[in-house]
Amino acid sequence: MENIPNTPQNNSTHFQLCKKIQDTLRPFLYVKVAKKNEIILSEGNICKSIYFIRTGSVKQYYLSDGKEFIQNFYFEGHMASHFNSFLTQTASTSYLEAMQGSELWILSYHNFKKIESASPRFNQEIALCMAKLNSTRINLLLHSDAMTRYQKFLKDEPDLLQKVPQYMIASYLGMTPETLSRIRKRLSFNAA
Repeated sequence: MENIPNTPQNNSTHFQLCKKIQDTLRPFLYVKVAKKNEIILSEGNICKSIYFIRTGSVKQYYLSDGKEFIQNFYFEGHMASHFNSFLTQTASTSYLEAMQGSELWILSYHNFKKIESASPRFNQEIALCMAKLNSTRINLLLHSDAMTRYQKFLKDEPDLLQKVPQYMIASYLGMTPETLSRIRKRLSFNAA
């Protein structure tokens, strides 16, 4: 484990939102290298860290009847954690898994509490960063049909098409791979 030297350059919205937090935290972070498919957090365990993705990628998912349901993807510059578990120190309801070899900057719960006691606004900043990341996605899943979800995905996150397999995108969008395939065919037919 080593301290964090520098913040990488990245222009993603989420990275820019959390950059101030990362800069403040740099002295409190340490580095972990996760191997491809390494489980960083298991369902039922207490989340004891916030992870800043320096390189690589992480997915958050839960299992139901042995089937994986993807809740989120995190890439370079993103902040990942099971925040309810982390903040309340209760059991996680999902997994965090490295999708490829990844370098993670880690803020431990112990250091989080030290920072929080020194700066009461710190907890609010973390909450704001995560709320902005998750609220749009939750509203989209709850209030739109499969076609709308996919069209919004194409508009807002087209780079994911190159980064993750189609079956994971389908899970992320709350649909079956077959439904995603039909939607893609329909859109390509309409575009022709």
